[in-house]
Amino acid sequence: MRINENKKGAVAVLVLSVVLFAAGCAGYFYYQLAGSGIFTMVMGLLCAAFCVRKIAQVGFLQIDDDGFGVQKGAKFAKFYFKDIEEISVKTIDTKREIDVLNVKFKRTKLDRDTAYGLIQPIGDNDAVILDKYELSKSEIFRKLKEKFEGENNANRK
Repeated sequence: MRINENKKGAVAVLVLSVVLFAAGCAGYFYYQLAGSGIFTMVMGLLCAAFCVRKIAQVGFLQIDDDGFGVQKGAKFAKFYFKDIEEISVKTIDTKREIDVLNVKFKRTKLDRDTAYGLIQPIGDNDAVILDKYELSKSEIFRKLKEKFEGENNANRK
């Protein structure tokens, strides 16, 4: 199963950066705000460029029977369930209800160099999946947990 990154925020910011560029053009040509208008147009273009880059970037979470893979741009890494001890959802901030997917690896099974930029390593054995995907964290957790428990049950038999 492949779950794509949620890019709705980048699309919304792209629209707003185009509006910012248009405001800069209006300021420069109509209101004769030379420096401010040029600065606003440049900032609008920079924002738009980064948004287009984010929208065009390939990013997804792929859940297979034997593990899950994460891709961002050209970098891809697969993490196998046999190397994972526990998958859970941790609450970071209870007031704002901020949850993250936490993956606890078995001792020395987390390769920090491979995980860098894809998932966020915390400590020696823990990693957090921070990105926003098209499915909610609870749905992704349920699917990961289902495959993880299925793999563990198959290994025990």
